[in-house]
Amino acid sequence: MGRVVLHDPYRGAKLWHRLSTALRRLFRGRIFAAIERGDDAKALHLAIPSVLLKSSGEFGQSPLVAAISENRTNLALEFISRGGFYAGDGTLAHAAMRGNLEVVEALLKAGKNPDEPLRERDFTAGYTPLMWAVNRRHLPIVQRLLMAGANVDAVAEDGSTPVMMTANASSESLEALEMLCAYGPDIHKKDWRGRSVVREARDRAKNSGKPQMREIIERHFPGTDFEAA
Repeated sequence: MGRVVLHDPYRGAKLWHRLSTALRRLFRGRIFAAIERGDDAKALHLAIPSVLLKSSGEFGQSPLVAAISENRTNLALEFISRGGFYAGDGTLAHAAMRGNLEVVEALLKAGKNPDEPLRERDFTAGYTPLMWAVNRRHLPIVQRLLMAGANVDAVAEDGSTPVMMTANASSESLEALEMLCAYGPDIHKKDWRGRSVVREARDRAKNSGKPQMREIIERHFPGTDFEAA
């Protein structure tokens, strides 16, 4: 029997990605290596305004994003106090994603836009900090972002909205849905599948015997026609 050789059509792209990432890592700012090593003293020594605002890691991240990603809360807070953030850097979304309420609080107090999404352009393009907080079930951050004026009807590129992030109906998601409904979201908006949170609630009650989503929506939006969803 002859040997079958499988051809990977993405081999070249994968190789280039690894090579370009390695090159960017080689030439990135020294502050990123200090953050990775846990050398806060060195990182803070290097954290002058121009470094915090202009340095870029191998994935295009800022030093503040790197500190958040490494769960280095004290370092991240110091970077924020030194003005180490800028419009479009995605820092608030990263902090919300990781459940770091201290950093979320500091960024909001410093004037960060509560609706600023990540810069990445992938299947989560357009996901706002509120969407990430709901998606990851970080309830204190959901509440804090809502209090800061986060848009409860924000729409990501795939059509997702914050309320659609509660569709798994876990206990934490139901709490998040309760919080969101108090701010009057459009419960009839549809995602890329053509489904709204009303339809999700109807189907869970009808097909899974789990009426909690429907009960929450009915309490906040009396008279909702679930059958027309």
